[in-house]
Amino acid sequence: MKKPYLLFDFDGTIANSIDLLYQIMNQLAPDYGIEHISEEDFMVIRNMSAASVIRLAGIPLYKIPFIIGRVLKVYKKRVHELEPYPGIFAMLRSLRENRIGMALLSSNSRNNVVQFLDRHKLHYFDWIEGTSGVLDKQDRIRRQIRKHKLDPASLIYIGDESRDIEAAKACGIKVISVTWGFHPQRLLERYNPDFLADRPEQILEILEDMG
Repeated sequence: MKKPYLLFDFDGTIANSIDLLYQIMNQLAPDYGIEHISEEDFMVIRNMSAASVIRLAGIPLYKIPFIIGRVLKVYKKRVHELEPYPGIFAMLRSLRENRIGMALLSSNSRNNVVQFLDRHKLHYFDWIEGTSGVLDKQDRIRRQIRKHKLDPASLIYIGDESRDIEAAKACGIKVISVTWGFHPQRLLERYNPDFLADRPEQILEILEDMG
């Protein structure tokens, strides 16, 4: 069997950004007429799809790009606070030792991602693409498939949200959903990913089982 090529998401998959996202949401919430978000409410939000969260907040779609821009601006100032999830370094090193090709496609800006990878010496990716946006993920995946001449039959997308599953399925590629990120396992299972990983080293196990 041809070796797989792994396309990783960044926030919530490689970087433990959930706590920082919670803090930024509460920092900006008053500007949009939203009250303080409790930890309990944040957990409810994490059990919802992105579209459901937008509807719940009552934010017009035309404002979303502007809000995303503000979030990323605040995020950039605090990106130095992020840490990799436990086990990420060992997983990436093992994948590289086994000559598994890897790339990183992020809704974050490329500069933020590169800063994080340099700081933690996670130099395992063949290429890094950032977009500063969160919508139309399947279109971005398709563009990278064309740009980098990737084989969809051997490509596996790895992410932590339901929209990652939807995007991968729309592109006709396999997807591994990780349960340590933004969306919990119960929600991810509803979208029927090809595989679920509860810890980084389980990604290695999944690839071994695939042959």
